[in-house]
Amino acid sequence: MKLNIKIPTNFSLRKLLYNKRFTIPFSLITAFILWLVIMISQNPETERTFTDVPVNINLENTYAATNKMEIIGDISAQKFTVTVKGPSYVVSALKSGDIYVYASAAAIDAPGEYQLDVAGARNTAVSDYEFISISPATVTVNFDYVDTKEFTVKARAEGASAVEGLIAETAVVSGTESDTITIKGPRTVINKIDSVVAYAAVNKTLSESATYDAQIKLYDENGEEIDASNLTLSETQVKVTVPISKRKTVPVVADFTNLPSGFAKESISYTIDHDSVNIIGTPDAIDKITKVTLSAIDITSVSVSSKSFDVSAKLPDGVRILDSIEHFTVTIDTSGYAERTFTVSNVKYNGLASGLNATSDSVIKNVKICGPKAVIAKLRAEMLYAEIDLSDKAAGEHTVLVTVKSDQYNNIWQVGSYSTTVKIK
Repeated sequence: MKLNIKIPTNFSLRKLLYNKRFTIPFSLITAFILWLVIMISQNPETERTFTDVPVNINLENTYAATNKMEIIGDISAQKFTVTVKGPSYVVSALKSGDIYVYASAAAIDAPGEYQLDVAGARNTAVSDYEFISISPATVTVNFDYVDTKEFTVKARAEGASAVEGLIAETAVVSGTESDTITIKGPRTVINKIDSVVAYAAVNKTLSESATYDAQIKLYDENGEEIDASNLTLSETQVKVTVPISKRKTVPVVADFTNLPSGFAKESISYTIDHDSVNIIGTPDAIDKITKVTLSAIDITSVSVSSKSFDVSAKLPDGVRILDSIEHFTVTIDTSGYAERTFTVSNVKYNGLASGLNATSDSVIKNVKICGPKAVIAKLRAEMLYAEIDLSDKAAGEHTVLVTVKSDQYNNIWQVGSYSTTVKIK
């Protein structure tokens, strides 16, 4: 095959060699080729050392990952010194990010601390160099199961006291929705946690309640503080409040409700198993209290045979009883009372809507009435009537409660509750 190449009739090699547009690029290319040949032939290999090289451990498809074990702590703090060897033109072009150190977790089958051998790896496609040395030769790795657990936080206010006459009560956790905290971390550490404390260094004498920033601290069963560096806490900063309270001893009094109009509370003689109590609360609240009043006793529960009642105390917010008393027993002196049973047939209706009429075909039997002995002795059935409130009742038949009263005596009361049937038309 013939190549038919036509050379211009005016082509001159001499002119080409003296043309700067040709000679300058040609010289540069020739110089680079010569430098490359010299570098390869005269200086074939060199060594280079890299420092602060990170380590990488891949847990994918390992026993540790399958069984939900994790690396505990930050292995990135462990750095390595790596020396590589290869052609100088290759080694000199390497950057620190082109290499890394790795360790295999394939042999990990239980929690614990391990020394894993490390090896060098390439981060780029350039491969014509070798790893000469890596120091240190191993990486320290701690493997463990990771658990999450909830703990109750206890408050501790170091050095908190109250001025004379007041009391510095036990500090409480404040500033959060609850006094619990969630902690996530290695099982071996989680299982050591015996108590979680919100700690505040107060070191002051207080005249009123005060709140301080507190640090979360963890302790084991021996009271030793636990390192929380490998733990994740839902709260790291909370507040601690030191309540400053006042104590006072006050009398206890009973209260009564549904008394007949002619029967005063003061006329009721009674005893209380605890006639005085020690109370504690905010100074302002305590200063306003002169007595502790018990929950009211319904007089309709009182009779000659029913005279002892267990009731609780009514206290304002911020005040509580220091003594371990859940309820008080009130015993009423009923020696001056008597009781009798009557059948009541007279009925009075109150609150009946306009245009309506009410009737009751039944009498109310076995109504027990209690009161002063002299009054009960003179009381007759016709002196009694059943008062019925119909203010919220429409036409129809209704079963309603009644209140038994007397126009002649306003110091008697029914014992218990009674009802009757009323027809409204």
